Amino acid sequence: MATNSLNSFRISIEDYYRSNKRSLPWRKQDPVPYEVWLSEIILQQTRVAQGTPYWEKILAAFPTIEALANAEEDKLMSLWTGLGYYNRARNLQKGAKQVVADFGGELPSTYEELLTITGIGPYTAAAIASICFDQKVGVVDGNVYRVLSRFFGISTPINQTAGIKEFQILANEIIQSSSDPASYNQGIMEFGALHCTPKKPLCMMCDLADICSAFNEGKVDQLPVKVKKGKRTAEEIHYAVVQTKDGIALRKRGTDGIWAGLYEPPRLSEAPENGKEVAPTIVHKLSHKDLKCHFWDVPKEMLNEPTTYYTKDEAAELGMPIIIAKLVENIKM
Repeated sequence: MATNSLNSFRISIEDYYRSNKRSLPWRKQDPVPYEVWLSEIILQQTRVAQGTPYWEKILAAFPTIEALANAEEDKLMSLWTGLGYYNRARNLQKGAKQVVADFGGELPSTYEELLTITGIGPYTAAAIASICFDQKVGVVDGNVYRVLSRFFGISTPINQTAGIKEFQILANEIIQSSSDPASYNQGIMEFGALHCTPKKPLCMMCDLADICSAFNEGKVDQLPVKVKKGKRTAEEIHYAVVQTKDGIALRKRGTDGIWAGLYEPPRLSEAPENGKEVAPTIVHKLSHKDLKCHFWDVPKEMLNEPTTYYTKDEAAELGMPIIIAKLVENIKM
């Protein structure tokens, strides 16, 4: 890429950020690395408007990395309920334990050291390193892929190895001439989130339109390129909703599979004969499959494993999939 083109792009992005950046609680004059880390993990799969309240309540409960490392897993998961992608929370806590053990409770200041922490990949390491420690490492997330592919006219698929490598190299090349890597990295993510959006981007109001490849070639809606994966799968889950005077039966799942480590009613291998559903069937869409969840009124005697019963207040302190949290909240006990 021509140096002039890279510089023009970078300067425009930094100018955009200074004029349009949103006021977010983790964006401070002197950023707190732990707060930035927490925000980046939450926002990996979550919109800012939805994720910010979670960031606030998790930070209030665990104000330091050490507090997070020492937290009860069930408490952390209960605060995470509704965010989905629960491995993010488990890896966040594993990472916190590692930071306490290996770095004295303070996040390291280099991209390379950040990558050694559980749950911190190239994107998160680049974000923390640039925002908190002024390191010149380019972030690449969904927003960045979209902006770079459109502006520079890159059609290499973003979900294949070649594309991932190409975009990271380009992002690193652009940021090298910046005197404010924090503003550039946050700026390109902000530009993608608010301006160069997946649908109906604001091309007619864009200062970069004249030199944007996709706009000038009529390919805005064709970029970025993403290779389609296989067909979505479906799975049926039959839950045994068992209630006694002590509450509702819930079991903690193991460490593998969907919703690992979360609490849910016992599962049945199939629908009970002449069964009565106590709640409407729910189709819960995950990133790769659809879960069709049934909730059956089942007597205690049908359960063949030891089970613990929880009141509504007790269940509220447990980590549960959002559909189970809503079931427990709405069910009459």
